[in-house]
Amino acid sequence: MKNDFTVLIISSVWWSAITRAALEFLESGVTVHAICPPGHSLRCIRAISSVRSYPCVSPLATLSDAIVQTKPDLIIPADDRVVGALHQVHAEADPATRAGRLCRDIIERSLGQPAYFAYAQTRLRLIDALRARDIPTPAAVNLDTVEDVHRWCATVPGPWVLKRDRSWGGSGVVIADTVREAESSFRRLSQPVRMACALRVLLADRDIYSFMEATARRSMPVIAQAHVSGMPANIMVACWQGKVIGTLGVNVLSYQGRTGAATVIEITRSADMERAARVTCAALNLSGFFGLDFVRCAKTGTYHFIEMNPRLTQIGHLCHGGTTLIRRLLQHVRGGPQAARPDPAMEVGERNVIALFPQILRADASRLNNAAAWIDIPWRYPELVEELLRRPWPRRGSVARLEERLRPNMPYGKSVDRSEALGKLSTLLQGGMVTDSPFLAAL
Repeated sequence: MKNDFTVLIISSVWWSAITRAALEFLESGVTVHAICPPGHSLRCIRAISSVRSYPCVSPLATLSDAIVQTKPDLIIPADDRVVGALHQVHAEADPATRAGRLCRDIIERSLGQPAYFAYAQTRLRLIDALRARDIPTPAAVNLDTVEDVHRWCATVPGPWVLKRDRSWGGSGVVIADTVREAESSFRRLSQPVRMACALRVLLADRDIYSFMEATARRSMPVIAQAHVSGMPANIMVACWQGKVIGTLGVNVLSYQGRTGAATVIEITRSADMERAARVTCAALNLSGFFGLDFVRCAKTGTYHFIEMNPRLTQIGHLCHGGTTLIRRLLQHVRGGPQAARPDPAMEVGERNVIALFPQILRADASRLNNAAAWIDIPWRYPELVEELLRRPWPRRGSVARLEERLRPNMPYGKSVDRSEALGKLSTLLQGGMVTDSPFLAAL
């Protein structure tokens, strides 16, 4: 067994799921280095060996330097922007130099074969590849013009799903209920992001990275996908050199907005999702982690593949069956017996309906019908709980506060401060949700 195992976690967004993953690596005896934005919850974890800031401009040089200096056994990207940046680092690394070879080798070991990197960037290419392998997936086409939109709407019953390539986290996706809405959505998605929108993201969300991307003024391909009536579902996969090491599938019971992140999930086993995972993993020769998103058809119960997340997703830290996907992959890569078993208190066990924390704090309580859900709060790390009870760092500025006062319908719900969060937790618990309540009294 290799004892001095090192991972480099890289995030360009403020999602907290990667912090839960970092705790899993640390509890497994792994040395963790991180690159993340200012204010990220990763910075609450003192056991992380080093934390650097994700750069606003020219990230490739920073990522290359960090890889060469830390020499990680694995790189763990937290979001699609980082995956794309790692692909670029690999493409631009000079194989004639020692540093270039090191970067290329570590990225290939962490993500898989570069010949298939393009599939992570282009939705329709992967959809077509999986359909050819008999994976159920809705009809989809490229849209180049408004006339293409009209033809699609004339031949496929609505509503219609439009998606911009290289978008993720629910952004760049529209479900249009009318032809006029589909037409206007196509125009908006296919054009560069308007500078007024980019400035709003910069000032209200303090997201310099999305703002810098918007200044590039690049158009992106748009696809249309037939709508399947049903509920979302997804599967996260740990894999190595094209072979699946472990999976965790969930049905989504509640989610933010119409295309946002899950807030309540139910662990499930699905032969459809697991087969799609095996086929994708083998076809793209993947390593590390990835997730597949599905819609479970309300009429037939069939899981229809809709897109891939080429990185760790928000359920990687969940302990099910005595371990997590992170520990499964570590055991496979390091070899030998499992170095450290998860704390028994982490086991999901019979609590298979889970309210994800802190996402549940932004959910509309009036739309939640999951009274018995277990709220997934990391009580063993009180400093992290305190951080996650606060407003997300990007929404702590005065512009964001003003926007939430003036804008009645925030796309994914309003952020809440600590007192509002505790009030919401209390309401959820009174409604029947459960958590490890002895700890709640300490707050």
